[in-house]
Amino acid sequence: MIWRILLIAGIAVLFYAAFPAIGAFLARSQWRRFRKIVMTVSRYPTAAPSAVSRERASPAGYYRFFGTLEAIQGNDRIWITNGRFSVAADLRNVHIYLIPEAEESDANAPAGPGTAGTALGSVPWSRIFSLPEGTPVFVGGALFSEEGRGVFRDNGRTRLLVVIHDCPRENVVMRAISGGRQRNEFMNAFTLPSVCIGSLLLILLAFSLLALPERFITLLALTGGLAPFSPFLPPGVPLYFAYRAYWKKARLLRVQRDVVRLPLRYFPPTSGEPRSRRATLLPDMEPYLMIRGRQDATDPNVILSEGARIPVPPDMVRIGTELPFRRMRRTGQAAQECVAFSAYTVVDEEVRLLKPEDPMAGQILVSGDPQALALACGRAARFYEVVSGAFIALDIVVNIPLLFLVLSLLIR
Repeated sequence: MIWRILLIAGIAVLFYAAFPAIGAFLARSQWRRFRKIVMTVSRYPTAAPSAVSRERASPAGYYRFFGTLEAIQGNDRIWITNGRFSVAADLRNVHIYLIPEAEESDANAPAGPGTAGTALGSVPWSRIFSLPEGTPVFVGGALFSEEGRGVFRDNGRTRLLVVIHDCPRENVVMRAISGGRQRNEFMNAFTLPSVCIGSLLLILLAFSLLALPERFITLLALTGGLAPFSPFLPPGVPLYFAYRAYWKKARLLRVQRDVVRLPLRYFPPTSGEPRSRRATLLPDMEPYLMIRGRQDATDPNVILSEGARIPVPPDMVRIGTELPFRRMRRTGQAAQECVAFSAYTVVDEEVRLLKPEDPMAGQILVSGDPQALALACGRAARFYEVVSGAFIALDIVVNIPLLFLVLSLLIR
């Protein structure tokens, strides 16, 4: 009898927990790598004719390129143009990432437009059979020179990033960072096949044990086989919806965590007190500025920094957060603290903020300290994940014994 109970428990743990958990780990790792590649590629310079002026066997360097589809050559090469310059991309064994059109909820997201977390798609190039001319494409990676023409392709060490986007190029990075993640890591490619196989095995095992006198073992196996349906049954089904709601909150907080620290990628961390102003150069040598200050209480479109009043451009992206606890909401919010990231110029010793020519840099105003807000969002996300897990566990604990009881009344 003991070995049969262990067999039932082993099948349930293996197919209901272990395989989906492996899939969850792989899914989260895959999207984490994608977001890291996007961050890395955003710091590459833009490809230009001077980069491919002569033949090179080794890569001319690492570059990025925004353009539209010009032509498809053969099975695995596409040509992309920005109207002045064309490059090719070899897509053999390359995954293409698809950024869909922003939903209305994205435009009103607390972390800024395009950050509600609309999921991205990923598909191998071999499964794409046609693309219309003029499709917006972003590519980044190793650039080679072939007969004086630039060609992006894998170089064995770094993977080529290719993104087809249905949004303005200024939103590509933010949409990629916010949407480049699984909606629920446990609902992955492993989950459905694994749960179906485990359920079928336990139901077949239950029928094979019907002839045995130990009715408890049969009921236990049948309960295990029907267990995947138990979260959707009363009285525990409200707990399932609570699990989904809190998991969604955790995901949104992870999105906010990544988005608020996105502009910091151009500024290496420093020790000590943060400086009120830090300047750097973007990959295409464009000046870029980080300004710490306070929003003027009488005019929210003005930043007060080092005694100077700096007007905020009306089209600057404003990023806030929705933290769950009062202590977290106060993080970085003292005296209306804010941090602005923007291209700039100095006219008559006054700083004027400008929209960057680099579409991946962004002109962003963060309400609070980005690093502190990112840490608070990460803590809150972990809290909500734990609460979500507790709800689904409680749902199972409530419903499984009731399912066993119902089956014991039906099967004599």
